[in-house]
Amino acid sequence: MQLSDFINQALKNIQRGAADRKSKFRFPVLASFTNNSLSQRIVIARKFNEEQKSLVIFTDEKSQKFTELKNNARCNLLFWDAGKKMQVSVNSLAHILSKENAQQYWQNLSDIQKKDYQINPPPKSIIEAHNAYEFDASMNRFTVIEIFFQELDILVLSNNGHQRANYNIKTLEQSWVTP
Repeated sequence: MQLSDFINQALKNIQRGAADRKSKFRFPVLASFTNNSLSQRIVIARKFNEEQKSLVIFTDEKSQKFTELKNNARCNLLFWDAGKKMQVSVNSLAHILSKENAQQYWQNLSDIQKKDYQINPPPKSIIEAHNAYEFDASMNRFTVIEIFFQELDILVLSNNGHQRANYNIKTLEQSWVTP
C-alpha cells in the first residue's frame, strides 16, 4: 500500500463518519484541556470539509467543552473502527463559529434536536432528581465548533503486521512510522 493511499483512506473514513449514521467514525472522542486537566467525551461528527481538513461538531455554549475550547483551542479527536482495526488520532485547533454562521446549522435541526440546547438548568448543573430539568424554548445556547486538523497519526492493526503513519496537514509532510 502506498503511503498517500493509507492517509487518504483514513481521511475518507472520517468524511464518511460525518455523512453516514452507521459509520464507526461517526462518534469520535474529543479531548480538550483546561489548566492541568484533560477532559474527554464522545461527540458527533456533523460535517467534514475535505478541502480545509476540518470537522464540525455541535455543543451547548454552557458546556464544559465549550469553555475549554474557548480558553484553549488545542484539542484532539480520536476515531476508532474495531472492524477495520483502524485508529486515527488527530491533533487539532478548534474554532467557535459566530451565532450568525451557526444559524444555518440550527435551521436544519429537528425540534427534538433543538431541545438539547434549550435545557434548563445548563449542562452539569446539580439537580435534585435525574429528571429535574425542563426545556425552555426561549433559550438557545446552540454553538457550532469547527475543528481544523493539524496532524494525523493513523494506526491499522493486522495479524500480517501493523501499519502506522503520520501526516502533518500544514507542511504536507507524511511518513511511515513504527507501529
